[in-house]
Amino acid sequence: MSDFDQYLQHFPAGMKVNVGIPVQNGDTFHDWAIIQTIDEDLVTLQLSRDTLPTGVNLNVGTIFDIRTGNEVSGYSCRAIVVTEGYRRQIMLRLIGEIVSSELREFYRIDAFLPIRYFISNDQSELLLKKNWKEKREARIEEANQRKQRVKKPWERLQKAVDNEKIPEEELNEDLSPEDSEEQQDNSEDDDIRDHSWDDVIPMAANISGGGVRMLTHHYFKTDTLVPLEIFLPGEPENRVIDAVGIVAFCNENYAAGKQFNRNSYNLGIKFRFIDERDRDAIVSYISNVQLKRIRQMREQYLFRDKSDSPLPLSPEESKKRFIRTALILSTVFTGVIILILYFTNYSKNRPKNEIELIFEKGFSEYLKKVGRIKE
Repeated sequence: MSDFDQYLQHFPAGMKVNVGIPVQNGDTFHDWAIIQTIDEDLVTLQLSRDTLPTGVNLNVGTIFDIRTGNEVSGYSCRAIVVTEGYRRQIMLRLIGEIVSSELREFYRIDAFLPIRYFISNDQSELLLKKNWKEKREARIEEANQRKQRVKKPWERLQKAVDNEKIPEEELNEDLSPEDSEEQQDNSEDDDIRDHSWDDVIPMAANISGGGVRMLTHHYFKTDTLVPLEIFLPGEPENRVIDAVGIVAFCNENYAAGKQFNRNSYNLGIKFRFIDERDRDAIVSYISNVQLKRIRQMREQYLFRDKSDSPLPLSPEESKKRFIRTALILSTVFTGVIILILYFTNYSKNRPKNEIELIFEKGFSEYLKKVGRIKE
């Protein structure tokens, strides 16, 4: 069955599907839509709403997921927007394979990412899950506080409560919003960043929505619970993924151990506790990286150095090449005809060996004896 037949089988016209649209901050906006038409891999969707929320855009080139069914028995496929339609209608092209919804976690990519993992002596799922939730809430609160610190002065003045003390420099009448914005633009991005990751060296990892594989110098037993922090670069804001994983495998990497002169292990961790928004952020990150790589390959092909391409042949060189090709083909054709004639003649007139002569003589005498041949 071709890919087009599979698309038509799993996503027929009239079917209600779930869509996951990536947004700028790394989250995913979930909604539903109706498949209006499908022609091979081109699909027309009717979204459930006339306008999308602020920050959710479906520009040409946007890649998102289409899912049908549920997490147990459903299917999913990635799609790329090819044209922007009228109001709620969009046209997209299905790309890649159709997989079970639970298998979307196996979209994976190799990347260099800052990752922290912790060795926990307490392997209680309840305790680790509680700590994981508390860490997520504390991280969200800390991010909100950093954003609050870099708020524009006029925004703080508008929302200030009666008992809040505003610094005198923010009350300066000569400081207009435009002037303040120019002064703060250079430092705002730096203030909102989480500088605790500045000294974390990125490591080579293979990451997916279901887990991560990396090289470590610590050995973990299978089924060990491991708290994780994964730094995902993104635009306009980076994202830190808090999760608790369970060790799927841990085997020694002798080549890396010889290189680093210490024991090294290939560690595979499957996510045990992770927020679904964080999982979708990982899948979106993978899709964005793959899309960037595709664009880079396309640009390298379109804008490659012309010196790398073969130069067009002149009329004389083309004529000479044609004559050489014709001579080679005629020589080969003539040789094939000669071989066919030779073997045909040989099969009819070849000399008989001694066994064949003895057999024919004996058979001839037998025929004479039974009267089939007259002497």
